[in-house]
Amino acid sequence: MARQANLNNDEWADLTAYLDGELDGNRARSVEARLNRDPAVRAEAEALQKTWQMLDYLPQPEPSTAFTSKTLERVSVMRPAVALPRPPGFKHSWIYGAGWAAALLLAGSVGFTGVSLLSPRPPPAQSLTQSDAAALEQSLVQDLRVIENKRLYEQVENIEFLKELAQQDLFGDDG
Repeated sequence: MARQANLNNDEWADLTAYLDGELDGNRARSVEARLNRDPAVRAEAEALQKTWQMLDYLPQPEPSTAFTSKTLERVSVMRPAVALPRPPGFKHSWIYGAGWAAALLLAGSVGFTGVSLLSPRPPPAQSLTQSDAAALEQSLVQDLRVIENKRLYEQVENIEFLKELAQQDLFGDDG
């Protein structure tokens, strides 16, 4: 059949789906609007409807009398193998699953306990004596400049560069 209307493949698909009653509301209204506007599209739709109506006059093929038996034979050949019964020891497979779950739970708890007991812990803050606290405070005060400028020191690739910067004569006299 020659296409007289200027339709692309998507529009032909929409037209045939519309004639079959397969389009949703918005797309069906769009096709109806196109049918109302374009007489060439309307003529194509009428020609398609007439063609499908003529198909009803063609003789319907009758299946052979052996069709059913042949189909059943093929299905029986393709049928999956029958599952073998389980051995008598596997009647309670949920017991094995529960055993595995208990074993995993036990292994997890032993691992967690072992890690928590063997990992080193810092001493609690309350156990520091006054002299230890004073020494800790003194070391923090000494390193205060380093702590304050930590983000700047992170940009340095090696310590040698910092040592060179520490030399007094590098930038001349400060006075």
